[in-house]
Order: sequence, then C-alpha cells, then structure tokens
Amino acid sequence: MYQALSHFLFTDKEELFQNVLTQVAEQFSRAFKINELKTEVTNRLAMLEKRVELEGMKVVEIEKCRNDIKKLRVEMASRNNSTFLEDTKKLTPRRDVPSYPKYHLSKETVEALRFPTFDSWQWEPNEMLSCLEHMYHDLGLVKDFNINPITLKRWLLCIHDNYRNNPFHNFRHCFCVTQMMYSMICLCSLQEKFTQVDILILMTAAVCHDLDHPGFNNTYQINARTELAVRYNDISPLENHHCAVAFQIFSQPDCNIFSNFDPEAFKQIRQGTITLILATDMARHGEILDSFKQKVDNFDYTDEEHVTCLKMVLIKCCDISNEVRPMEVAEPWVDCLLEEYFMQV
Repeated sequence: MYQALSHFLFTDKEELFQNVLTQVAEQFSRAFKINELKTEVTNRLAMLEKRVELEGMKVVEIEKCRNDIKKLRVEMASRNNSTFLEDTKKLTPRRDVPSYPKYHLSKETVEALRFPTFDSWQWEPNEMLSCLEHMYHDLGLVKDFNINPITLKRWLLCIHDNYRNNPFHNFRHCFCVTQMMYSMICLCSLQEKFTQVDILILMTAAVCHDLDHPGFNNTYQINARTELAVRYNDISPLENHHCAVAFQIFSQPDCNIFSNFDPEAFKQIRQGTITLILATDMARHGEILDSFKQKVDNFDYTDEEHVTCLKMVLIKCCDISNEVRPMEVAEPWVDCLLEEYFMQV
C-alpha cells in the first residue's frame, strides 16, 4: 500500500510538473509572439514613417517644380510680350562708321564661300559679317542698286544685333542659310535665269528670315497664346514677326539699303521678301511643295508665279540645308536644334 501511495504521489507530481512546464512554455511562447509582434509593428511603423517622409519630400519637390514652372512661364510670357518696337537699343542704327574689325578675305575663303561644304563653325561674328558683305558685292548688288557701302555695313550690324543668342536660331544660322543661298546662286548660275531684283530678294530674305526669333516655335506661341500669336491670329506668328522686324530696321534711314529705290521698286522688294520669309513656316511645307510639283514639268522663267514659287522652294532648301553639309559641319547643329527643341514647355 505504501508503494502504491508513493507511485500515486510521484505520478501526481509528474503531471503537475508537466502542467507547470506547459504553462511556462505557453507563457514564453506568448512572450516571444508579443516580441515578434512588437518588432513587426515597429518595422511597419518605421516603413510608414519613411514613406510619409518620402511623400512629404515629393510634395515639397512637386510644389517647388510648380513654382519653378510658374516663374518660367511668367519669364517666357514677359519675354514673348516684349515687342521689337520696345527694343529701341537694338533697332537704333549706329551713326558712326561701323567699327567691327574688317576681316580681309583670302582667295581660299572667297572660293570656299561658293560651296555648300563651307564650315561656318570656324568663323567669328565679325568675320561672318565680312563674308556677308562680300556676297552682296560679289553678286553685283551693291553696284547695280547703288547701295551705300557704309549703309550696308550698318544694316548688317543691326541684323546681327537683332538675332538672339538662341542655341539654334541665332546669327550663325542666319549666316549659314545666306551662305547656302549664295552658293546655290553661284553653282546653279541663277543670275542667268533670275533678274538682279530677284537675287536681291533671295539674299535679303535669307539674311532676315529669323530676325528676333525668341527660341520658341509657332506651336508654343499659339498654345501659350503669346502676344505674337494674338497679334497675327495664330497665322505664322514667328515668320510675320521676322518680316516686321526686318522692315522696322529698313525704316531707319541709316540702315535702309533700299533708299535709292523708287516707291514701286521698293514695294516689289518688300512684297518679295515678305513672301519668301513667310514661306519658311514649315506648316506650309506641303502646300508649297505641291504647288511647285505642278509647275516643275513645264517651268517657265518668264512666268512670275513660277519664279516666285521657285524662290520659295530655294529659301526653304537653304533654311534646312545643314543636312547636306559635311558631317563635321552638320552634326553640331543637331545638338543645337535638340537643345532649343527641349526648351519648349
């Protein structure tokens, strides 16, 4: 009986011990789960705090970007709303004899100017001005139309001053287009086909075709409802502006290379120049090309409409002629064009 009682007590203690162990294990398990839960909650809170911080930074950055865009739009609106009439400093001609350093063209340079391979990147502004001056003399325009050489210099300087420092549409682009026009006149013997008045119109339109270009294209002008777009009713606002600036310059006696023309002759020059500059609007590309295709098979140099259409095609070709130049000359213009393109907002 004693042994049975001892066995019972031992068994009871063992069960009690097992129960205690089980309860302790459960308590430890709960404690560990609570710790795991705490760790998980802490980690989640940290992640949420990080997200809140990042989102807050994004909000700040977005607000900063919005403010920057707003400032940029105000600046662009201010820039676009400033008309050429207000810029009296640029349009006022220099009454003294122009003082840009005269570049004496070598025989090699004179010869190179006649070809599309001419590298405009090698020349400074005063050298390009000298080259333009040479073109007008070489084509006989100064002599045939009795253009005052000093007036020609003043006009070219005023032209230079009224091209903005854009990545692409700048004075160097003006020079490239005019030099290509000059080379086409020389290489294609256009003086045998066109009158000297036509040659004068071609050269002058090339020089003036992008005057005071703001660096923002017609699409931008129209979408942003700039003063130019409003003024010209969304119809070729930039090209109309280039024409207006050109003839505002010609209205200055000291820059008027057409001063010896009678009113009728000047009217012809003015209309011809405006027609060519307006033709550089790429929105009219299809229209002009279709018109030329209809005339090309039976082209008649005695037909004024045919000749005008050809002149429009010529200036369009010169305006986008970088692609036909040597790679080392053409390629830098691609970067300039892209830089200006991505300025559009």
